[in-house]
Amino acid sequence: MNRRNDDHLKSGINRKESVDLSEKRQSQKDETGEQPEYHFLKEVIKKKPVEKRKIFYGLACIIAGAVLFGSISALVFQATLSHAEKTQTSKVELPKEKLTPTYLPSETPTPTAAAPQTEKDLTGQQEEKAEKRPIDMEQFRDIYRQMMEIVKEPEKCMVTVKGITSSVDWMNNEYENYSQVAGVIIAENPQEYFILTEYRAVAQVDRILITVSDGTAMDAHFQQQDRATGLAILNVAKAEMDTKTRNAVAVAQLGETGCISRGEPVLALGSPAGYGNSVAYGMITSTKNRKSTIDREYHVLTTDMMGNEEGSGVLIDLDGHVVGVISQNFSSENNKNSVVAIPINELKAVIERLSNREEASYLGVRGQNISKDLSEKTGIPRGIYVHEVLPDSPAMAAGIQNGDVIIGFNEISIEKLTQLGDVLDSSRPEEKINVTGMRKGAEGYVEIVFDVTLGAL
Repeated sequence: MNRRNDDHLKSGINRKESVDLSEKRQSQKDETGEQPEYHFLKEVIKKKPVEKRKIFYGLACIIAGAVLFGSISALVFQATLSHAEKTQTSKVELPKEKLTPTYLPSETPTPTAAAPQTEKDLTGQQEEKAEKRPIDMEQFRDIYRQMMEIVKEPEKCMVTVKGITSSVDWMNNEYENYSQVAGVIIAENPQEYFILTEYRAVAQVDRILITVSDGTAMDAHFQQQDRATGLAILNVAKAEMDTKTRNAVAVAQLGETGCISRGEPVLALGSPAGYGNSVAYGMITSTKNRKSTIDREYHVLTTDMMGNEEGSGVLIDLDGHVVGVISQNFSSENNKNSVVAIPINELKAVIERLSNREEASYLGVRGQNISKDLSEKTGIPRGIYVHEVLPDSPAMAAGIQNGDVIIGFNEISIEKLTQLGDVLDSSRPEEKINVTGMRKGAEGYVEIVFDVTLGAL
């Protein structure tokens, strides 16, 4: 109760003071006629003056510290370097080239009496120096001149083959499309020249035009193709050539590729990189690669020469003999940019057959040789593992399937595609033969005999 009374008392005092202050302000306003202004205390903060002496002193301390730190670092580095040089026990030195010193006339050393040199010794030393002396630019040019001399005679047997197709556009305007590859005059008889080329350029064309080495152009005629290699034979009647042209052309001389080995220098003629009438130089890099094709298998000569998928032509040795026929479709997927060829000795039977219009026997499988080691690792019987059976082929008609293994042909044991090709070459189209195969079943491989009527390739 007392506390409440005290609060009322204080409140009344505060109201009284406010009334007195208001009355005082009113009286001042009545005297001057204006409301008096009231000012509060204002402070202005001024910047402290810069003390140059302290700044100079700080910079001097920093510089002195840097000088002291640098001196200590230099001393430590010098001490460490000296210690490293003292403790180093070996130094790596690359072998330097041994150069024969060249002496001026006044500096020529006098030979000692203990080791007299005879005229024979001096002659031998001079010959040895001449053998070891590197070739100069003129000798380098001479090498290429000799290479060009080698190709002069083989170039007479090279031709350019154009397969021309005539078409009509939507406005009845006639135009021609053509594909172009290289060809080689591979054989002759009294009436005709036979030209070996790639079938892709002359397949389903209206006209075949060839240009021989002297620039003469003439029509050629398609004779026969080989599906296994993709090659074809054209023929040109000698009677269609004048005497000058017949003297300008030549039939290729065929070499023996059985002796070709890695590192053997070769030349590529025709269009090895897709450009006509060109020459390339290189060497054989591999002879062991093989390519399986329809019913057969061929070795592949690989080179270090640049090529492409459009390349065609032949490989010749330094004697000017044809040792291989360029076939870029035989290159592997990872080797499309190198010139590859089929050895000429594996194509001689094909060339003879095509030139004589003979048909080859045809089974119609693509396969892989199963060697003894591969058979032991995989459990697949030794023979020819069938990867693919061609549609509408004699093999498909007889019931041969992918995954079968061919092990016999008319009771002849077969383990390689080359053997299959040989027995097919000795057979005739339409001949009925027995093919022995192995087929995998639930309990392993079982033997099956297929009755096959061979077709014509």
